[in-house]
Amino acid sequence: ALPIYKDIRPLAETEAFMAKRKQRRDEFQDISSYSSKQAYKKNQKKKKRTGLKVFLSFICVILVLVGGVMIYASTVLLGDLKTTTITKDKTELGISEETKSEAGITNIALFGVDARDYDGGTFAGRSDAIMVMSIDNVHHKVKLTSIMRDVRVYMGDGSPYDSGYDKLNHAYMYGGPEQAIRTINQNFGLDIQDYVTVNFASMAKIVDAFGGVNIDLTEDEISEINKNMYALAAESPESMAGDVSTYAPLSAGDGVLLNGDEAVAYGRIRAIDNDNGRVERQQEVLSALLSKASSISKLEYPSIIQQLAPLCETSLTFDKMIGLAQIALTGFDIERLSIPSDVEGYASDYCEGGGWMWTYDTDVAAQHIHEFIYEDEN
Repeated sequence: ALPIYKDIRPLAETEAFMAKRKQRRDEFQDISSYSSKQAYKKNQKKKKRTGLKVFLSFICVILVLVGGVMIYASTVLLGDLKTTTITKDKTELGISEETKSEAGITNIALFGVDARDYDGGTFAGRSDAIMVMSIDNVHHKVKLTSIMRDVRVYMGDGSPYDSGYDKLNHAYMYGGPEQAIRTINQNFGLDIQDYVTVNFASMAKIVDAFGGVNIDLTEDEISEINKNMYALAAESPESMAGDVSTYAPLSAGDGVLLNGDEAVAYGRIRAIDNDNGRVERQQEVLSALLSKASSISKLEYPSIIQQLAPLCETSLTFDKMIGLAQIALTGFDIERLSIPSDVEGYASDYCEGGGWMWTYDTDVAAQHIHEFIYEDEN
């Protein structure tokens, strides 16, 4: 019988051998297969690099498209826009540290001038229409605050009178848009830093660019419009009103479609009532234009912008215009306010230089405007 040999190695040594054998088996990788850890990690890195390249390519395409749109907008659409620069110093613009402002709400001064060649240029002279347009992206509204041109305001050194007071519309004539903005800010506690000016002669072209405006007209207004059309024909023979013999008088009614010249003739009416009525009619025209802007196809914007650019002067930079334009894409409501109103307890009197002016409580007017713009009674 053969002898029987027993494994007399210690149990600990046997277990150590088996553990090493198992470790060698676990560390073995089939490099010809994707099941190996090394190949898997290599494949994952390759996928990440490919994904990163795709992402970066997508970003580059977006940047090229956006850049192209920006260049097109700044050079083609707005290439003829007259831009100016005013001071960025808030103190010089009459904005104090206590002045309220709110993110998402931007106030812009709108000036309408009725300049002739002898006034010193297309955008010079008195500002017959004065409005604060508030672009309110918080409440999705465009708010128009009209300030009567004959209100008595404090101008300080900007006024030729020792009292420092004068008519508001004289501020634009004395020192251009910068002084006009400063006067509005310091009297009503606003934070206006930019402006847009339009000559009433250009307003006709602006209205025509939108295809006209619809306005409710009374018999008295129709009579005055038809009279003013003849005056416009004398001023601008090249306008649509130039050939008076072919002009068809309008009729009273609701939603009467006015072309550019007729809208200007409507905005100039003063014989029926006082300056308040004139300002309200100017608001009607601007509100009708804004309504048209909110209802037309977005595809029509480039053509309209290209027509409007040469007719305006502004301190707004291209970047600011792009930022403010978003409200046109999202839709907005229009609200209006006229100052002074019954709230301010206004009256009329002959003041500095024998000029006829509106007198009122300026502090109450400032609070009224703030409540309207910021919807905050505090």
